[in-house]
Amino acid sequence: MPDPDSNRPGEGRPSDPNALFPLADDAPAAGVTADDRPGPSRKFVFRRALRTKGFKAAGEATDRLYTFLLNEPEYRLLASHHEGDSSFAVLFDSSATWDIPGTADLVAVHVVRNGMYRTFDFETVRLPLVGLAQQWLVARGCPPEAIVLPPGRATQPADPESTALETHLRTSPGRYKLIDHYTYDGDPFESWALLRDTHPESADAPVRLFIESADINAGTYTLRGGAFRHEDDAHEWLGSNPVPLPPPPLTARRQPPSRPVVTPPPGASGPRR
Repeated sequence: MPDPDSNRPGEGRPSDPNALFPLADDAPAAGVTADDRPGPSRKFVFRRALRTKGFKAAGEATDRLYTFLLNEPEYRLLASHHEGDSSFAVLFDSSATWDIPGTADLVAVHVVRNGMYRTFDFETVRLPLVGLAQQWLVARGCPPEAIVLPPGRATQPADPESTALETHLRTSPGRYKLIDHYTYDGDPFESWALLRDTHPESADAPVRLFIESADINAGTYTLRGGAFRHEDDAHEWLGSNPVPLPPPPLTARRQPPSRPVVTPPPGASGPRR
């Protein structure tokens, strides 16, 4: 029987494919109204989560919406914020595990509504780290503190250093350019992102490497960062990592961070979140 909440007429939805997110769409968020939440269901519904009910996609957004909704049953809402005519969201896409190896499993979404014409436009991007997804939304007008992942909806930073690094990424729109990235959807449950730092004080070591490792037993993740002079040096470290990550210039006096060590449960597989 067709699902009445589906944005694709005539199509139902499979059962929850990702038990790692039992509270994904049930956890309350600031500004949530009854129309935003699908009651007892844990399904992600675009028109409710992004407040486009009663609006139509405008122009070229129609084709992009159709493509985006092909994976709608696989999305889980991690964080969202609504302000005026805009809505912002960070989603987890469990279908990334079936995509090209290394595909990022986080999707940032920005929706802009036109109340006069009852239309909306939207843009999305796939990114490997929570902080980068948040940063992309902040660059489009989302308040940094409003898009933090709420407890109970997804894994949380494991320690103050992880929180500080994620906050730094989230609040630094325009500073970093993504060079390369990779996400492992099984052991070691890890994502890394290679970025170019445009800040003048990082000129001597402008290549930044951020590694996020998830502990699915504890429901937390550890984020660490290092700095390199050249991209090849960072890739070489990723291939062997015999020494701790070299610290960025501004934190050179701190203890050099090492790759987070995470031991997944026996037989664990699937998405790291």
